Amino acid sequence: MRIDIKKTIFLAVPFLVLISCSNSEDSQDLNSEKESVSWDATNYVLYNEFMQCTAGEEYNQEALDAMIDSWRGLGLSESLLGGWGYVSVSPEASSFNNYWELSWSSKEEADAAWEEWVINEDAIAWSEQNSKILECDGENRDGYDFIFPYDPYAFGESPEDGSFAAAFSPCTLNEGMGQEDLNNALISYNSWLDGIDQSSVTGFYAYGLYIPADETQEEDFWFGNFHENLESMNQGNELWEATGGEVKAELESVSTCGEPEISNGQVFFDPAKPDFS
Repeated sequence: MRIDIKKTIFLAVPFLVLISCSNSEDSQDLNSEKESVSWDATNYVLYNEFMQCTAGEEYNQEALDAMIDSWRGLGLSESLLGGWGYVSVSPEASSFNNYWELSWSSKEEADAAWEEWVINEDAIAWSEQNSKILECDGENRDGYDFIFPYDPYAFGESPEDGSFAAAFSPCTLNEGMGQEDLNNALISYNSWLDGIDQSSVTGFYAYGLYIPADETQEEDFWFGNFHENLESMNQGNELWEATGGEVKAELESVSTCGEPEISNGQVFFDPAKPDFS
């Protein structure tokens, strides 16, 4: 039986919720003030979806940028909290080769927005016009409960141009391990991050957990690592291997993770940054 780690994984991780303000009407009532939850919420459960996409014969960076710019101009749902694109740089193609990620406050908000999207004449025309650039399977999108267990801006802001590097690893809990074990391992990992000499780190770093909404999936969760670029990702991995020590051993005793899918990422939509909205 697959353990439902999403119910308590964040309860034992002692970090504050970070909320980003915007003009969106989709808001959460926190401390009697209405603020819109953006993608930088620490320990706040979001609902993220991945669509598998196929690059067409007219695909190139310039065409993709124009396509995404026109998408942002379609009057997106106020429930949409973020959007990112990924292109795999791993040697072998896998399920994370050309993906589009969307972030919502809940599955209900996501489903309602999609119901409007599929009957929107402008959206239908946009999809047809750009089908030779990038075609995405929105109907069979995969949903995940997502959290940042650690402040994603602890190592600085993400690149201003919207680029970053990502590594997604499929993970399962080891036999006899459960929610509390994973919570404790993450607390240890967060403490290790706290102790890093930031002068030895190049740029932005954040990590998040994706817990599949589909309980038939083999993975208990996906571990996502996000870095400034591929070079800083390699530096971070080397630092982890050299100094992770007992914390690394603890994490590996709790869960087993497969080979990561490494991708170049790009911000498609961030309501908190005008350049991407």
